[in-house]
Amino acid sequence: MLFIDRSWSLILNIIIERYLNGSTVCILEHGDYDWQLSKSVENYSSFVVINLNTLADNFVDNVVDARVKEQELKLNELPYDDFLLKLTISIETSHCESFLVFGEHIPRFVDVFLKASTYSIWRSLYNKFVFALGVDELDKFCCEGYFFEDQPNILFVVRDSPNNSTFELKTNKYVGPRAEQPAQLLLLDVYDASEQHFRLNNCLFPDKLSDLQGREVIVAGFDYRPYTVIKQLESRSNSRDVGQLDHPKVYIDGTEMRVVLSFCEQFNCTVQIDTSDAYDWGTIYPNTSGDGAMGMIVQHKAEVCIGAMYSWYDDYTYLDMSMYLVRSGITCLVPAPHRLASWYLPLQPFQGTLWAAVLLCLGIETVGLVLGHRSELQLYDEPLDSGNAWWSSWIFGVVTTFKLFISQSGNSNVQSVTVRVLLFACFLNDIIITSIYGGGLASILTIPSLGEAADTMQRMRSHRLQWAANSEAWVSAIRGSDDPLVQELLINFHIYSDEQLLSMAKTGRMGFTVERLPFGHFAIADYLTGEAIDQLVIMREDLYYQYTVAFVPRLWPLLERFNDLIYRWHSGGFDKYWEYRVVADNLNVQLQQQVESTMPGVEGQDDINIEPVTLGMSNFAGILLVWVLGITVALIVFLTELLTHKFKGQTAVNSL
Repeated sequence: MLFIDRSWSLILNIIIERYLNGSTVCILEHGDYDWQLSKSVENYSSFVVINLNTLADNFVDNVVDARVKEQELKLNELPYDDFLLKLTISIETSHCESFLVFGEHIPRFVDVFLKASTYSIWRSLYNKFVFALGVDELDKFCCEGYFFEDQPNILFVVRDSPNNSTFELKTNKYVGPRAEQPAQLLLLDVYDASEQHFRLNNCLFPDKLSDLQGREVIVAGFDYRPYTVIKQLESRSNSRDVGQLDHPKVYIDGTEMRVVLSFCEQFNCTVQIDTSDAYDWGTIYPNTSGDGAMGMIVQHKAEVCIGAMYSWYDDYTYLDMSMYLVRSGITCLVPAPHRLASWYLPLQPFQGTLWAAVLLCLGIETVGLVLGHRSELQLYDEPLDSGNAWWSSWIFGVVTTFKLFISQSGNSNVQSVTVRVLLFACFLNDIIITSIYGGGLASILTIPSLGEAADTMQRMRSHRLQWAANSEAWVSAIRGSDDPLVQELLINFHIYSDEQLLSMAKTGRMGFTVERLPFGHFAIADYLTGEAIDQLVIMREDLYYQYTVAFVPRLWPLLERFNDLIYRWHSGGFDKYWEYRVVADNLNVQLQQQVESTMPGVEGQDDINIEPVTLGMSNFAGILLVWVLGITVALIVFLTELLTHKFKGQTAVNSL
């Protein structure tokens, strides 16, 4: 009678039925492990079977065209083989999130899976791994690498011997400090296939995330306030305020850092800060390498990257990100408007329409005086011919109107009551106009008029304002914009070092990027000192806004619980409270108030409130220009009269 070993089939079908149901299970076939799926199990899950020996033939019969993904990997210069390509497609299209692997395939699967989960745009937070092997293979294939330290849902099904029906079910420790080897295996249960029962009846995928038992959560960050505050302490403090770690020399805080601190308070983990390579936000490149804080994630040096990290899609394709933390607006401190002192200063008290009305009024006065003066000549039978009479009346009307307008007395002898009444009415009209003009001019001189600041995107473009920052991260979110206005503004954007920006900020001739937080505060770089801000004003609008997130590596098992905490954080109003608290504790409040004071006041107010100033020569530059122009015209007229008189005298002598 032929003996059929059903031990592997029994234990694996139980595991799939109880713990992997409802998901797509990816199975790596192995010829040395004889087992079969039961018909009842097939109704619970979907299965993708991968045979490493027949991969090339499988691509021909694939429902999904593998060439598309293959071209993508080649374009990004990513190394791959048939197994990696197959597993990537299985994850991306079939949504495999449970995996069954046997024996010596385990090390190769672990290496390929980490790459495939990054290459695939689809990602899962609920991956489960079942590794089936013999006891003699356990030490060979387990448990080296960060995979066994960072994944909590790993189950080893270990058979005592090929002829034994007893299976030890083990899992990695995962919790606790890394110094205590979280990859070490712990016994969960023992299954006896001959009796078909578990000795302890323990859950084979226990919840390891509710209590992390001091496991470290490494944060990649740099001091960028108020999002992240990292401060070296001279001595250990006895107090334990929010943000104070047990580490004797480091104090951490921040509006986003407090989310991580609260997370670890709830789930019993320890926050560690790694600033070794976090000199900047950083970039992830298509070949899955990176630099800066983001690069520390793909290099597995850190698990969380925070500090005004925007939801950049290019980085999201290789990492995972949390739900949004805060809304951050990118705006600029731009040069303050300069005081106007030019030749048209005397024209500023009246608007263009009012000047037109004044000229119309003077024109009516002139016509009235001309007609009145002409009637007077006819009434009193002045000895002038018609042509000279009208000329004389026009000279009288124009000259008298001009003299009354500038409050000068006339020397004409007026006889009729009509003309006298007209003169009186014109005098009253002109004195009102000149009084209003004088009051307007006085207010303009004592409360100076300012030019237009480049405090909107349209004005930045019209002024061709040069603006700068210390990283490409400030504008990377709008580099792909098809808005012509944005593209024109980006032409004038420059990147400089902090030292260069510090020097440029003192001149007050450029715009400098700052972040506007959701509740009225600003993230101001160190190179923007109080002296520099005195010469700058904040823009009225944001250049653009983004929602900040926390970037984490693919497969980070704590992401779901981290997101749940952020939901509760927003719902409870802690985002507003922590912003005010962190700003008050860690930022220069005087600088915050200084920037806020440059903002427009109440709605509808167009200009910044400016107190009266002592008058100087610059206030009278425009009037002096008009005076010089008047003197020049008078001299030209005087010389013209002299030349005309001299020419007439010579003509008279020659005629005699």
